[in-house]
Amino acid sequence: MRRRRWRATVANLRIASGLILFTFVVAHFINHALGLISLDLMQAGQDLRLPITRSLPGTALLTAAISVHFALGIWKLLKVRTWRLGLRNIVQLAFGLLIPIFLIRHALGTRGVDEMFGIDDNYQYALWSMWPGEAWNQAILMMLVWIHGCIGLHHWLGPRPWYRRTLWLWYGLAVLIPTLSYAGFFEAGRSRSLQGSYQNPFTPEQYDSIQQTFAASSIAYYAVLGSAIGVWGLLLLAGRFRPRIAISYANGPTVLAPRGLTVLDVSRMNRIPHASVCGGRARCSTCRVRVIEGLGQLPMPSEIEAQVLRRVGAPPNVRLACQLRPTADLRLSTLLPADFGVVGGARADKYLWGVEQEVTILFCDLRGFTKVSEGRLSFDVVFLLNQFLGRMAEAIEDTGGFVDKFMGDGIMAIFGMDAPAADGASKALVAARAMGGVLDSLNQSLRDELRVPLSMGIGIHSGSAILGRIGAAHRTESVARLTALGETVNIASRLENKTKELGVQVAVSATCMTTSGLVPGDRVAPLTVEVRGLSNPIDIYTAARATDLPAPNLASSEPA
Repeated sequence: MRRRRWRATVANLRIASGLILFTFVVAHFINHALGLISLDLMQAGQDLRLPITRSLPGTALLTAAISVHFALGIWKLLKVRTWRLGLRNIVQLAFGLLIPIFLIRHALGTRGVDEMFGIDDNYQYALWSMWPGEAWNQAILMMLVWIHGCIGLHHWLGPRPWYRRTLWLWYGLAVLIPTLSYAGFFEAGRSRSLQGSYQNPFTPEQYDSIQQTFAASSIAYYAVLGSAIGVWGLLLLAGRFRPRIAISYANGPTVLAPRGLTVLDVSRMNRIPHASVCGGRARCSTCRVRVIEGLGQLPMPSEIEAQVLRRVGAPPNVRLACQLRPTADLRLSTLLPADFGVVGGARADKYLWGVEQEVTILFCDLRGFTKVSEGRLSFDVVFLLNQFLGRMAEAIEDTGGFVDKFMGDGIMAIFGMDAPAADGASKALVAARAMGGVLDSLNQSLRDELRVPLSMGIGIHSGSAILGRIGAAHRTESVARLTALGETVNIASRLENKTKELGVQVAVSATCMTTSGLVPGDRVAPLTVEVRGLSNPIDIYTAARATDLPAPNLASSEPA
């Protein structure tokens, strides 16, 4: 139990320290970018930033974050048992180890001289000391820090649906921020050089002292890094003499591997394709495997692994390959294709393996169709049904909804798949109003053919749902139908059933109405109802006619 908690703590510390340092870097880079406007504005930004970062709490926080992140980086190096980690992981680890080589000189030349000699390390001084002689070192340092941080952030955010939906924005910022930052540094350095000379603030003794400190700090870091690499090499060598276990892959090879490695390590060492979107950090669950034989001899999941498995509702025989360290022979099968999550490839469709996001679900059902179709020829029955479903589908699609499926004489639609939750909820209400108008129009045009007017019930609910292509394992992506699953879908369906009991045309959950930001209006009645499958009653709004629903201003959201 302690070991499991320790692993979870380590993971959280790595994330927390990384976020603190990345926030500092972003603020630093934005400050540099102000040099594109003026050196004075650049200095004004520093005057706002330094009282925070160089205060006692700020200094303590940064020092702790740097120390923890560096220590965990060395610890991560010692855990590596193969270099087949994937390009992103190798680049992140290598860049992280290279950063101190350039950072030591930069830190001593700025804050170091302020602390040691009381020299004001403002931008005038910084540009004098770094431009143009240190310009390349500055560029390399910025590149190492930025790429290292972005890879870590990408691994952390990668599994989150909202991040994947806005990936274009994050990629744009990842390019824009460092570009503007170095451009600002370049322009400020050029401008300062044109302004004339800057008086050297160092005495010969101070200059010699800072050089000696730099040399001693660099040697100390090289000693630590060399020792870590040496220990890592010894651990790799020792692994060759460890007892070996057999890992058998269903429909794949059986390989021998030293005890203590994760299943993902074993896959990488033996060049066995294995999905791992987050890079083996227990954040995405894409590396999970089903244990076929040897389950009883496996160690219990760590706390961080258990959290991920609970989140995906995994059964007891499913484990995360990046966390599972078998101590005995094992037979398993991977659950996701190795190219899962590859951008631009066959798996670029985000719905292929399911995403969870906030949407609005609408169910509509034709009431009393048995009575309407009684005694009619089959052609007439199909004609009426197609008229109803076809016109309703048009109303849904014209307002930005997606027709999920037709179910006999009913229809299910999804709103907000590629839009904010509020937009999806609003469009669902607009669609319902339009469907009410369509029903009136159909009854008018078919009045001579109908014994009784057509009637319908509509249920609408907003919430989190899983969107995925069901049947994609046995069909092409273009054929496999996109659908929504989960409690949100069930509630919307049961609200549609409630309309029959309540004698109304539409029932909308209070959640949907609140999400839409619309005011229900006088012709919409609030109600609290029991819903089958839910332990507690829910608040809803009902309307005798769908056209009584509030009409938002959709000037910005209706299709052109």
